[in-house]
Parts: sequence; C-alpha cells; structure tokens
Amino acid sequence: MGEFVTVGKASNVPEGEFLVAEVDGQNVVVAHVEGEFYAIGEECPHAGGPLGDGTLDGCEIECPWHASRFDVRTGEATMPPATEPVPTYAVNIDGDDIQVASP
Repeated sequence: MGEFVTVGKASNVPEGEFLVAEVDGQNVVVAHVEGEFYAIGEECPHAGGPLGDGTLDGCEIECPWHASRFDVRTGEATMPPATEPVPTYAVNIDGDDIQVASP
C-alpha cells in the first residue's frame, strides 16, 4: 500500500456528501457515508464519466453520463451499464484530516 496523502478536512464533508481530490495524479472521490469515509476512483469504468460530477444516494454514487451506480464502500457496480468495479483506496482519519492511500 502507498503512503497516505491528506485530501481534506473531515469537518468539511458532512454525512451524505463527498469531495473530489487528486492523489498522486489520480482523481478520487471521498464519500462520507454511514459514519465512515470511503475513497474510490473518480472515473467510471463504463465510458470514463466523472463520478465526482455525479450524485450520492445513500452508499451509491451515480455517474452523470449514463446513470451507472457504484457502492462507495466496495467499488462494486450496482447499476448498469457499468459492470466493472471502480478501484477503492484505504482511508485514514488523523484528527480532522482525511488521508487517502496513494494508488
């Protein structure tokens, strides 16, 4: 696993919201759901849509291009047309800092 990179403040990401950050040249979505923070790759594997421009509904983020959905906890595709998962990254909370493992 890579080193952890600070991407934002936990206090700035309310439950049910997310942020988009760059970690070592890769965009990641960091979502705050069920009292935890989860990080996934920002690019939809179906057609490259920007998940960071999508919407979060519970634990699922929806791609704005073709409405594929992904579980932010696991990266698994939950709604076609996407069938492949998005990558997931370890998250660490250090005080108020959200840290994501480098891809």
